[in-house]
Amino acid sequence: MDLTNFQPTRTLPGLLLDRASREPDTVALRYWRDGAAQAVTWQSYADRVRDLALGLSAQGVKHGDRVAVLSSARPEWVFTALAVQSVGGVVVGVYPTNSPAEIEQLLVHSEAIAFVGETTTDLTKIAGIATRTPKLQLVVGIDDAPPELPQRIKGTRWETLREEGARYADGPDRLSKLVSAGSLDDPAVLFYTSGSTGAPKGVTHSHRTLQHSIQTVIGLYPQLISRDHDVVGFLPLAHVAPAVVSVFTPLLSRLVVTYCSISEYEDVLRAVRPTVVLWPPRFYEKIAGKLIARPATWPRLRCYAYDAAMWAGRRVAELRWSRRRPSLLLRIAYAAALRGVFLPLRAAVGMDRVRIAYTASAAMPESVLAIWQIWGLDLRECYGLTETAGTPIAHFSQKFPRPGFIGKEFSDPRFQVKVADDGEMLLRAPLLFAGYWRNPAETEEVFEDDWFCTGDLMERTLQGDIRLIGRKKDVIITRGGKTINPQPIETRLRESPLINEAIVVGDGRKYLTVLFEPSTNVDEQSAEALAERLRAEVDRVNADLARVEQLKDFCILPRPLQAEHGERTANGKMKRNAVLRSFATLIDEMYGANDDAAIANHVRSKPN
Repeated sequence: MDLTNFQPTRTLPGLLLDRASREPDTVALRYWRDGAAQAVTWQSYADRVRDLALGLSAQGVKHGDRVAVLSSARPEWVFTALAVQSVGGVVVGVYPTNSPAEIEQLLVHSEAIAFVGETTTDLTKIAGIATRTPKLQLVVGIDDAPPELPQRIKGTRWETLREEGARYADGPDRLSKLVSAGSLDDPAVLFYTSGSTGAPKGVTHSHRTLQHSIQTVIGLYPQLISRDHDVVGFLPLAHVAPAVVSVFTPLLSRLVVTYCSISEYEDVLRAVRPTVVLWPPRFYEKIAGKLIARPATWPRLRCYAYDAAMWAGRRVAELRWSRRRPSLLLRIAYAAALRGVFLPLRAAVGMDRVRIAYTASAAMPESVLAIWQIWGLDLRECYGLTETAGTPIAHFSQKFPRPGFIGKEFSDPRFQVKVADDGEMLLRAPLLFAGYWRNPAETEEVFEDDWFCTGDLMERTLQGDIRLIGRKKDVIITRGGKTINPQPIETRLRESPLINEAIVVGDGRKYLTVLFEPSTNVDEQSAEALAERLRAEVDRVNADLARVEQLKDFCILPRPLQAEHGERTANGKMKRNAVLRSFATLIDEMYGANDDAAIANHVRSKPN
């Protein structure tokens, strides 16, 4: 696969047929069941997709129809997606955590004619909203049969649908004929945005744009096309990054996914010992927190060895970030630390075979990235949006990059990045989405000429490295007219183990304050003691901030942020405006009665 001049030639199901023909008995994927990994070959994969596609076709699903899928990360999601695409349909990903109202919104907006759900809970949600989804004709249960549905909607089990399709199968030609009717520019998947800045939008990706997304994932790990690699798939496949990595990238590479539930992923990591990792920051942070606690239980001599290894690791990391070469003695000391201390430490969580790892989807605290690099894991940031699906910007080749930078654009000359006059990042690349589903006005709004407006603010170094400095829509304009990006401040605050979430406040106000959601790992202590420790964290961050950026006060939230209150999206992202509404009284108390709400509202109404 030529990464710099790649041109898709087949739809995604076409790629599946190619693999099944070339290497029918090779393992395509695995899934975790009863404490062991079960293998599925490429031929078995294609057979299941064929039977399911013919079953869907017999139920009236045809070219252009939308089919919603709500499930955890498991092979049935994958087989269903490729089966829907085989008949020319469009997959609509639904998060397992979506409420009935959110599911209804997605089904109505996408006009889905079929729904595939995993559990009785999922199917019960659909039964409750079915009368308000007029296009819905078919409900399929993976684990259980659907409950009673309106007469116009047929309910069946996933396995029953597949068995019905098998009766129509007379060899691979039936599937080939279906697949050959598809086009590279047909819509393949609707990924709905998280809704952190408004109503969720259906982001349309075609077979062509998704394969250019795969192109960039392979650019992160070029060895994916020459040797087998393992990854553990546990994140919801309705989200764009896990779908691209775990569902579609294996079609063009030698990546083998082991699917498991999110409750099992730590056990599966230890068993599989993956070679490829691409996670949001919170998973690196969670695992690092557990590893950091381990030395406290070790014998004194082993603790001394760990301290010495950390000393060498810090020195090597600092030299790497400044692009200087460590001395021979330091390289020898670090090699010993890696082999004798850090790799065994990482092996305890199944991370010892990973040499290069990536993170995306949220700001990575520099301390988290730094600790993994000290431990010898070349953890790098990369950049992508639902609208890009893949990673047009990343540290594709720079080893152990300095924290805080997301890298450079992909080497293919069709991938271009430029900075608008107001600092916004603009992209032009073949992986860009085909548009928002049935919303040409919003699609037109995010393009200037043929450049996609990302909404992210960036700056570029003389060496070409790109750093994100905030979101265009998240800027705070204080009463004094100062424009401040809250995200870098929030990221610094979240470096503290005391803080799970930090929301900087100050739009239209005299100064900045912050709301804290304490970490669940904080030891039980009095409110006064916790407040004192949080004050110290505020002082730590304030010390490096300009006067207008400094936080003058803080408040501890009385409860965690909740998706049910609209304060978090389905994939856990904080929804700033919803949080500000939920805790408006607390915010007003931090500023006092003299703060002029009318002026604040006037400032908020101005364009950013």
